[in-house]
Amino acid sequence: MARVHLHADDYPTTLALLAELLQARRHDPVGLADIGYEPSEHGVWVDWETLGRSWLSSTERAAVTVAQGIAAAERQGGWPTRLRRALAAAVEAT
Repeated sequence: MARVHLHADDYPTTLALLAELLQARRHDPVGLADIGYEPSEHGVWVDWETLGRSWLSSTERAAVTVAQGIAAAERQGGWPTRLRRALAAAVEAT
C-alpha cells in the first residue's frame, strides 16, 4: 500500500488519535517514518500497512486500525447515523 497524506483540515480526528498514540515516540522522527508515520507541514503521511505490521504493541496496532476506520469515515463525511452510538459505546467499553 502506498503512503497517503492526511491533511489536518480533512482528518482532524484521525490525526488526533495518531498523535496521541505516537506522542511518546516523537523524539525519534526517523523511527516513526520507518514505521509509516511522517508528519508534514499540513498533516501527516501515513502508510497504514506498514504501521499495522510495525513494532508497535498489539493494542497500539489495534488503535492504528481504529484510526484507519476513522479516516475512512472522515473521508466520507462521518459515520452513518445508525452506527454512531454503537461505535462510541464499543470504544468506550474497551
